[in-house]
Amino acid sequence: MALHIQMSDEALEKLKKAAFMSRLVSFAVCAGFLLGFGGILYFTVLVIQGEIPAEFIAYTAPADDGAPTDNPTVKELSAKVSTTTPTVAPSVVVAQNAVGAVAAPVSLDTAGEFEFAEADLSLDVDVDLGEGLGGAGPGLGSSKPGGSSLEGAFYDLKLTRSGAPSRIPMKDVPKDPKTGKVLLDQNGKPYTQGHPRLRVANGPTGVAYVGEIHKFMESKWNAASLSSYYKAKTPLYTSSFYIPNARSDYAPFAFQCENVSQSGGWLAVYRGKVKAPKTGKFRFVGVGDMFIAVRFAKEMVFESGYQWPSLWEEKNNKAYGLLFMDATEKIKFWKDIKAGKIKEHEGYTNIKGYPKAEKYDTALEGIVAGKIFQVEQGKSYEIEVALGDIDGAMYAVLLMEDMSAPVDVKKGGVYDLFRTSYHLPDEKDLLRALQPKDEKGKTIKDFRDGSPNLLPYNTDCYVWEASKM
Repeated sequence: MALHIQMSDEALEKLKKAAFMSRLVSFAVCAGFLLGFGGILYFTVLVIQGEIPAEFIAYTAPADDGAPTDNPTVKELSAKVSTTTPTVAPSVVVAQNAVGAVAAPVSLDTAGEFEFAEADLSLDVDVDLGEGLGGAGPGLGSSKPGGSSLEGAFYDLKLTRSGAPSRIPMKDVPKDPKTGKVLLDQNGKPYTQGHPRLRVANGPTGVAYVGEIHKFMESKWNAASLSSYYKAKTPLYTSSFYIPNARSDYAPFAFQCENVSQSGGWLAVYRGKVKAPKTGKFRFVGVGDMFIAVRFAKEMVFESGYQWPSLWEEKNNKAYGLLFMDATEKIKFWKDIKAGKIKEHEGYTNIKGYPKAEKYDTALEGIVAGKIFQVEQGKSYEIEVALGDIDGAMYAVLLMEDMSAPVDVKKGGVYDLFRTSYHLPDEKDLLRALQPKDEKGKTIKDFRDGSPNLLPYNTDCYVWEASKM
């Protein structure tokens, strides 16, 4: 006998009603969610934001130094202010009333806060504008890499790779090259054999030191020519070369090798690539103690200082120094250069009467303007900057001149600062950097050497964006 089970009509009707009510509740929940979401969207977009259409306006961050000029720039690489106060106020484009955007004035504090933890001759300012144009501070630089900067290596030519004394003599009996009399040290006493300092530009140490740098330059600045000498383990990164008068032993301190390397007889070489901010002709201008030189696009285009290593005379083992020339010899030297008789420096000229450069007008017949070179906007070029010192004091200022807008020094004009980042050096911070302090605020060492002697520069200058070579 088969068993047949069938749902009653009453039960079936209840089941259908329950299914209908479930569908109705589901629909109501979905509809409520959609209405709620639409209400939130409406309230956010139309009520809070409003219906004012977005528009772009040009906003210029206020600068106390004056209004921007019309000198063209690339990617806002120049602040274009008209005075020499080291402040940058770049133009910024912002959106007004645009959805999801917040428009705020942009203020760049180029003075920044100096941190001596890295032993830097820099302001150690981190300026990141999104294009990689922040970077290390000026001078000898920061041990912290990154940004738009050149990388520097330190060599002590008095020492071998292992730190032992090199073949360059460390003991001199310095004498005046003209009179033959023994020179006096900083305490007014005669130097004696074995004096630890090397203050003798034309003595055995000076001649040997300059001769080695000459060989380096003759090798087309090949680092291998320095491989037999001591090299600091810590590289430094800089975005400009603007160093006040400082004791020569500041260099090994900054490169964190002062426990091995002593004052004098050192060479620092910075390398990288820079991108031309505009098409045109430029030249480097400046001065250094003992010297500063620049190789651009594999050609040496600038050299200045009390010694010119490129002119070292191997045959006579003689260093070529303007410091030991009398007034007549210095004038003849520059006449020979301008007449093309010194081929290595054809196109160079001396600049007399530059503001705050009276010292160099007397000692060197002025600061130096190097060879004119041409670049194309956006194209990258290799650059190498070398500076060094025999002993005593060090100093370096590297400026630039855009030949499409010549500087009239006689009317008080000043040259642009050569820089690879937005950072601009400030004299007060640089001088504080030369007086490092411990945690209690007590000065550890004082590397200042008399007056800062820094030359003025135009802050309204281009940025030559840097990258590794």
